Amino acid sequence: MTAKPNTHPCIESAWQAHRGELRGFLLRHSGDRDAADDLLQGVYTKAVAHRANFCQLDYPRAWLFRVAHHQWIDQQRRARRWTGEETPEIAFEPQTATPVESLVDCINRALPGCAPDDADIIQRCDLEGMRQADYATHHDLSLPATKARLRRARQRLGERLIERCDIIFDEQGLICCHSAHRG
Repeated sequence: MTAKPNTHPCIESAWQAHRGELRGFLLRHSGDRDAADDLLQGVYTKAVAHRANFCQLDYPRAWLFRVAHHQWIDQQRRARRWTGEETPEIAFEPQTATPVESLVDCINRALPGCAPDDADIIQRCDLEGMRQADYATHHDLSLPATKARLRRARQRLGERLIERCDIIFDEQGLICCHSAHRG
């Protein structure tokens, strides 16, 4: 399946870059080439239908995988293989970007709602790349205290991100995808 000439370049580019891995993802979970191709067509159709928003996405790959995941779940419901009582087991493809890189917009929205000390250490160490030892020196803290403070701040920020960004984790506990534009 190739992109149609009348689609937006952003859709064509994302589709060409991720079509193969999306098909593999759907094939592994559906177990059937025809079903995977039908689901893949549904993902493409959704991208075209949402072209205005799609072209504004920071991470179209994550959006495509999220839609593929939902297409697969819908197929399971239609086939009555899944009752909705439990989420079917599904392994997501890990993102190539690190979690901090892929969540930067959501982090920037969530950080101001964090405690000032949490926001400061995350901003300096995680987002600006300051070494923890330098942070400790500048804030008159020991290195172990800085590491503990950063770990706790990350945990609290992580809880906010899960709430605010619809984060989906893969079976290894790594972030697969998220909703970049949720409030």
